[in-house]
Amino acid sequence: MPQEVRKFDAEIGKVLQLMINSIYTNKDIFLRELISNASDACDKLRYESLHNAKLQNAEEPKIKIIVDAKEGTVTVNDNGIGMNHDDLINNLGVIASSGTQKFLESLATTKDNVNLIGQFGVGFYSAFMVADNVTVLSRKAGEKKAYKWYSDGKGEYTIEDYKEKIEPGTSITIKLKSEDVEYLDKFRLRHIISTYSDHISFPIEFTDEDGKSEVVNTASAVWMRPKSEISEEQYTEFYHHIAHAPDSPWMKLHTKVEGNIEYTSLLYIPSSKPFDLFHPDRKCRVKLYVKRIFITEEAKIIPAYLRFMRGVIDSEDLPLNISRETLQHNVVVDKIRKSIVKKILSELKTRAQDDSKNYQKFWDNFGEVMKEGLCESALEEKEQLLEVCRFHSTKSGDDLISIDEYIARMVEGQEQIFFITGDNLKALSHHPQLEGFIKRDIEVLLLSDHVDDFWVNVINRYKNKEMRSVNASDIDLDTIKKLEEPAKNDNQAKVDDKELVTYIKKVLDNRVREVRVSHKLVESPSCLAVPLGGMSARMERYLIDQKQLKSSTAKVLEINPQHPILVKIAGDLSANKEGTETEDLANLIFDQACILEGEPVNDPNAFMRRINNFIVKVVA
Repeated sequence: MPQEVRKFDAEIGKVLQLMINSIYTNKDIFLRELISNASDACDKLRYESLHNAKLQNAEEPKIKIIVDAKEGTVTVNDNGIGMNHDDLINNLGVIASSGTQKFLESLATTKDNVNLIGQFGVGFYSAFMVADNVTVLSRKAGEKKAYKWYSDGKGEYTIEDYKEKIEPGTSITIKLKSEDVEYLDKFRLRHIISTYSDHISFPIEFTDEDGKSEVVNTASAVWMRPKSEISEEQYTEFYHHIAHAPDSPWMKLHTKVEGNIEYTSLLYIPSSKPFDLFHPDRKCRVKLYVKRIFITEEAKIIPAYLRFMRGVIDSEDLPLNISRETLQHNVVVDKIRKSIVKKILSELKTRAQDDSKNYQKFWDNFGEVMKEGLCESALEEKEQLLEVCRFHSTKSGDDLISIDEYIARMVEGQEQIFFITGDNLKALSHHPQLEGFIKRDIEVLLLSDHVDDFWVNVINRYKNKEMRSVNASDIDLDTIKKLEEPAKNDNQAKVDDKELVTYIKKVLDNRVREVRVSHKLVESPSCLAVPLGGMSARMERYLIDQKQLKSSTAKVLEINPQHPILVKIAGDLSANKEGTETEDLANLIFDQACILEGEPVNDPNAFMRRINNFIVKVVA
């Protein structure tokens, strides 16, 4: 094959310029990233060889670091899965995901960008921080042809057949810049490996300029070592390796389980949100090993609502030749999943009780994702999950509370857990629907995440307490605590509430399902309520946006007869003076209620005309 000259993908070109211009103060990480990639390649070959005998390698997986002081090069060599022609283009020439763009955006928004490289899947390009040029030789396991890839990072790269015979695997040779020849020093390189890559489970063999070789890492799986032998620094560095994340973990969970099932897990919760947390794929990033051999990252042992977790699970009971497809319906996998989820939720509950302020930081990052689990009707650990959930309420201020705390604060006679959903927390806290609850000292949970409208339709009860939306039209707060009836003025005395309700229903006609007197309103004239069995306005809007519902359904209009607007309407009715102005008032209280619930106003022009007419009367 003649030499091909190709241009880098546009976004990778930007990354390369950043690397070449050395925006990073810690160039050491180039070696960490290349060793990490080599380790992944060895893992992939070991897994693929379980299913394909032709790929089995007589030589144990190994990573070699070779220094040539005369040529000024550092080579990272592995005998892993290797790459063919198309792999070299796809892996080193383009990035199909949005990872690179997000990487570039992150550089613009953070000062601490030293460790962002691996997090966004662009680790290979870190070599150009110290390289004049990079040469890659690779032969894919199971294939005969080898290829040579070369680039100086200035916008183009070449690919050609490599005629000399090489073993399967990949060799990356970096021709160092003159100002970076310090990376030829064996003590410097050994220090970098011991700092960043000691946890790699394959031997890392260092060969100096004299041809002397020695293994410079412990080459043992970190998660299999006793906790007493692992320092916090080693735990953190393994997290950086497994998560490709620059932060320190918010929590680590190192567990060894023996009995009916045997497995070891080392799991981490990041202290900041992964960039792909809400990616449509919602992939989990916990690696499954069987007897220290990597199997897959897609076993779904960790449920989707815990997809922010990073780490490894190593099973002693699964067969080595298990396929990714078989894993989805495996009894052992199900048992491991239940055990791990129970342990995670138990640890989160303890953390929440012991340090509520620190737990709030975790919840701010991952609370919305955690609540996705509540939407699964078949979820076995639903009550345990709800125990670790935290919420804002009408009494919590800036803090968060648990539902158990809410229950402990219920007023006498209250048997239901009340909540309200909406788009904005501040707006929710001042919603007219809450007036009657606040007046009676009844606490209400404020739910402003998009997922909240879904899980409240799945979970109807918690510890024998019914979950009720304050928007429900059949809530009678007087059964919990009755307020004193305000004295009626002369106008109200001549028109009873039933007549007022009948008139407003006549004006609004089929725009409302029903009009009724509210027990919730204290200072506001009206609000919309959801009829029994109906869905919230926000849920309806979501379904309309998804083309699953044509239009919103008619709601119940609740009115406050004590409000001056309603008093005015009642006065017109008692004096037989109802006319255009009275109708306008009835329409206005309905339009106001629609706006408060995010419902579209039926006729915006008519709404503005009515508002302007009343303003003119005030200013005239």
